[in-house]
Amino acid sequence: MTFMALRPSTPLPGFRFAVLFALSPSAGAIVAGSGVIPVQAGFSQVSGLSGSIAIESYNEGGRNDRTLKFASRVDYGNITFRRGVTLGREIYDWFDQVRRGSFGGRRTILIAHLDAKGDVGAIWYVFRALPTSYTGPSWDASQSSVAVESLEIVHEGIEQIPASEIATTGAYGGA
Repeated sequence: MTFMALRPSTPLPGFRFAVLFALSPSAGAIVAGSGVIPVQAGFSQVSGLSGSIAIESYNEGGRNDRTLKFASRVDYGNITFRRGVTLGREIYDWFDQVRRGSFGGRRTILIAHLDAKGDVGAIWYVFRALPTSYTGPSWDASQSSVAVESLEIVHEGIEQIPASEIATTGAYGGA
């Protein structure tokens, strides 16, 4: 038996990333700068990028040696964005817009994982996102830490986009 030669891979650092929020449902529009909501400060932490597939079991009559398994629906976890509080209000404003009943409050989000040189190594496309929770800063006069705010979102899916596809075409259709 012969195996293909493995390419060496260098893990990407966990502290270099960029986040873009957009009004447009197209990741290509985000890359082109169309509909991008400027963020006044970067995020210090993004967590919860996950998805799980529900598995349905079926006990077929007459087959006693196993239970059949079938993939069913996919459920995506909530994503939390944390950053130091700034004078920019775009994070709270988005939460407030949806809180007030805006049906146009959905956003497309791109999370770009950067390599050691700052080039895009991998991209996650998060579509049809809505804020579900906003947490403002905690203040403590005895500490000298940065005040942090967080935004938790729900969404309808994630897709990993090859960085080379966006870099070469400048467009991506997405889901």
